[in-house]
Amino acid sequence: MKRVYLDYAATTPVDERVIKEMERFFNIDFGNPSSLHLWGQKALIAIDEARLIFKKYLNTDSLEEIIFTSSATESNNFVIKGITFYYLFKKKIKPHIISTKIEHESIERTLEELKNLDLIELDLVEPDKSGYIEPEKILNLIKENTVLVSVIYVQNVIGTVQPIKKIGELLKEINKKRENLPKILFHTDAAQAGLTEDLDVKNLGVDFLTLSSHKIYGPKGAALIYKRKDIEILPLISGPGQEFGLRSSTENVPAIYGFSKAFEIFYTKREENKKYFFELRDYFLNGIKSFYQKFEINGSLENSCGKILNLYFKDYFAQEILIRLDLEGVGVSISSACSVRAAQPDKIILALGYSKERAEKSIRFSFGLKTKKEDLDYVLDALKRILYYRR
Repeated sequence: MKRVYLDYAATTPVDERVIKEMERFFNIDFGNPSSLHLWGQKALIAIDEARLIFKKYLNTDSLEEIIFTSSATESNNFVIKGITFYYLFKKKIKPHIISTKIEHESIERTLEELKNLDLIELDLVEPDKSGYIEPEKILNLIKENTVLVSVIYVQNVIGTVQPIKKIGELLKEINKKRENLPKILFHTDAAQAGLTEDLDVKNLGVDFLTLSSHKIYGPKGAALIYKRKDIEILPLISGPGQEFGLRSSTENVPAIYGFSKAFEIFYTKREENKKYFFELRDYFLNGIKSFYQKFEINGSLENSCGKILNLYFKDYFAQEILIRLDLEGVGVSISSACSVRAAQPDKIILALGYSKERAEKSIRFSFGLKTKKEDLDYVLDALKRILYYRR
């Protein structure tokens, strides 16, 4: 039986070239980067080389602005909790944070926990039906104690791309007028954006940016947070002082090095990647339309990364289609991989203003750089059998 994986938004395989680059750090240059001997120095050099790659392509001012973490979830927690605790305990201000109703769970639940503990004030912006966040809605929520705005770059369930650069420009203008008030910092969770979107932090106007390795053909266990150098923040993990005192723990050298190599390979081809994803998406959509019309698109086809397609099938529960596709050798998802086992209607579809029934009947297909049209033909044939099964 042929097997076709269409869940690349959940995770990607590690590219063969990246594996080759990582190998020596498991059993040859395996030293602890904090050690002073040759093995440790080689490991430290590898981390510095990785940091230089991200400095170059993210266009940061210094190496110290790249903080390696274990995951995008950790990076997001680092920003939100670090800023919250800094303003609470150092500035004696109860911070107000603005985010959206379509964030990844690592943003959503962290903010919810802090709010429930009465540590922050929180406002969440509603998207339009396509999942797009209007920048002006953010401006309308700003208060005197607003210290952070956090907006996801590419929504991980529906693939809608947010106007991060526009939001950054508007916040810059607002900050010029906040002479005696805290400056509003801007964070974007770009975990899903590394293959297709511009990540130049100066062009985007962000103060923090989250990036994940395993979404861009790198290994699991590595991620980063870009933090503008002049921003004070309290560390999330304390200890011996690795990562410039902001993230203590022995660095995962193979994963960090592999992460940087994957980024160097695939980020530089983002325009080519995006074009290919759009071709696959349109081919798949047209294929479904040729035999079944009772479906609708969740999200935007225009403001899209191309690699994520979320579809609502009116006559079928998503779990039924997912199970039958799996039996046919096809891997898809009915939600974010981080929440799919909760067996709840996807909160992102609900946040768009749709019903619980629509959320329960929606499926995410996400494409990879090695996905071929013949793979999609196989999936289309399987879908055709499934959708006509009860007729």
